Amino acid sequence: MLDPWLARLPVTVGPGRTHQHEFVLVLSMEFPPSTVVDLPGGRRPSGWQVAVRTDVAGGRVHAVAVALPEAPLLWYVELPEPGDAATTLVAFSDTRYAEGTVLDADTATVAGVTGSQQVAALRWWPGTGLVHQVYVAAGHRRRGVGRKLGQAAFGIQAARRLPALHGDGRRTDLGEQWRAGLPDVVASRMAARSEVMPPM
Repeated sequence: MLDPWLARLPVTVGPGRTHQHEFVLVLSMEFPPSTVVDLPGGRRPSGWQVAVRTDVAGGRVHAVAVALPEAPLLWYVELPEPGDAATTLVAFSDTRYAEGTVLDADTATVAGVTGSQQVAALRWWPGTGLVHQVYVAAGHRRRGVGRKLGQAAFGIQAARRLPALHGDGRRTDLGEQWRAGLPDVVASRMAARSEVMPPM
């Protein structure tokens, strides 16, 4: 299994705005796994999988790009729970926001974004990386939405230098299908199913 290294690219933003950079997960043997390499040119290396644009200070995520051009447009709302016990990345698939945009809870509330409009969600514990729940709305399954969401969450966790997303062996049938569709770098961190869970 090939683990990614991270390229860190500068991001140009307007005057008076928070300084940002982009972490790009790259699958290649050019650098050791988990190494962070500063690339001043601003160009994503070949073999990139996920690119996460964050504030330099504070780690606020502004956008996530996933190298899955065939998957539907997705933008996200990140919902950390009190005490950072768990976080949920909720995906939407309409044109209100550009591909990969990540809103925080306050911005989403002001914009009138509601959970009834979601197409998918993934909940995990950032401190350990353990995935708790994955949901894809029935009308959006088997289109790459779950795979794209999983890779986006994996990238956010990696950009924050937190433990890699992984799963234990407890999964529903749909959860097992989701695992089977993930790229090897993510799927290999999901333990073989040991317990069949009922649907959500």
